Amino acid sequence: MALLLRKCAVSLALLLSAVSAHAAEGDKSWDPIALDEQQVRWAADELAATPHMAEVFTAPLGYRLERYFWRAQKPAGAFAIVVLRDLTGDDHYLSGPVDLMKFATTVLKGLEAPTPKALDKADHAEATPNGLASALRFELGARQCLVIGFYAAPNGKPPAKSIMLTEGSIRVDGVYCATAGEKMTSARASAVAQGLTLGREAATPAPEMKK
Repeated sequence: MALLLRKCAVSLALLLSAVSAHAAEGDKSWDPIALDEQQVRWAADELAATPHMAEVFTAPLGYRLERYFWRAQKPAGAFAIVVLRDLTGDDHYLSGPVDLMKFATTVLKGLEAPTPKALDKADHAEATPNGLASALRFELGARQCLVIGFYAAPNGKPPAKSIMLTEGSIRVDGVYCATAGEKMTSARASAVAQGLTLGREAATPAPEMKK
């Protein structure tokens, strides 16, 4: 188990190094997202309060892509990756089903990790602050993880009715992986999902000056 933990820690370090080098040297079109402009937050167990990496790319046609990477403070801890696709600059919508396992496999390639293996037979609904989302638990070597995704309206608010959105101008997909050896139980998956939030935080009003 100790060897597996060390391997996972090394893999995370390699991913962060590769991402940093890519953003700094290879791809000038990605820009850092200021803290007050970040649209995605994930208040899940063990994750840092703010993402280790948050960057944005806007294509010439207005297609906006944001990606975030969180990691736990301790070695070999939990980590999470989110990709946000935003078409609010255009008058059309993303729609249709998304293969969550395919997303997880693609987004985790940089970890040099084993191929994800589903723990659930099918996607299931999980509640988030932005409405119901599709979710699936899976294994990543010694880790158990959750992949989750949902559509949202331009303002990031949940649908008017308690139904899962099938289309919207914003699509959020993310992966949360627990520390190696820990279980992703149904209860933990629900708690993790409920920590995923879309929408900028309201600015804290300045305190009134005493006269």
